[in-house]
Amino acid sequence: MSVFKYIIALLFFINVIDCISQVAISDTDFDKIEQKKIREFLIEEQNNNIELFADIKPTMQPNSETEGYKTHVKEYFLKDSLNKIWQLYVNTNPGDSWDGKKVSFGLMYSNKDKKVVYRNEHISHLDTGLVVFLNLKLLKGIINLPAVFEFITIDKVKRIIEFSYVDGNITKGKQRLQFAETAKGYTRILHTSFYKSGSSIRDRILYPYFHEKVSNEFHRNMKRLYFSQQLN
Repeated sequence: MSVFKYIIALLFFINVIDCISQVAISDTDFDKIEQKKIREFLIEEQNNNIELFADIKPTMQPNSETEGYKTHVKEYFLKDSLNKIWQLYVNTNPGDSWDGKKVSFGLMYSNKDKKVVYRNEHISHLDTGLVVFLNLKLLKGIINLPAVFEFITIDKVKRIIEFSYVDGNITKGKQRLQFAETAKGYTRILHTSFYKSGSSIRDRILYPYFHEKVSNEFHRNMKRLYFSQQLN
């Protein structure tokens, strides 16, 4: 066998193994997903011929242009070192950080590990390719919406975390958490959201209002987890 044929055969074999190892959405244990809207999102994906979790794609990449997107920015502060707070955010299980009255965690899928992780299961750290499925409870639960995003950037040097809404969400865009040290040696987190949808009313009024409430709860959870770690 020539070298060329050997390489082709090897690439074909690798591709076959990769396809076999992919996780189908139809293999999801729906009994482990509490939130109806998340179950419906997954079913709708299948109806749109999205058969594998790996076929769920982010609407933005790290270097995507943000022109044409609306922007929402807010600062958060924690009184500890930059390195310590960065480690807190990247090493906290999403099932713990996205768990509150307004947001509940459904499941997540790791594109790198090709593994589904349900509620009350854990991962050790955030990584790119991790897709998280959340349920948003708006107006005290009168309205429930699925929010699904993929982590697209974990930059340990620039201290940036980015996650993008995936196709199938009402909103397209991404959120960025940028960590920096303050003059007093504490940590500032700049939370920026780039977003757009098909509704100008939603983009101008509804998204900023509800997004800030959800973001505030997320960062409060992280602060609570921080203090819990200090006590232990």
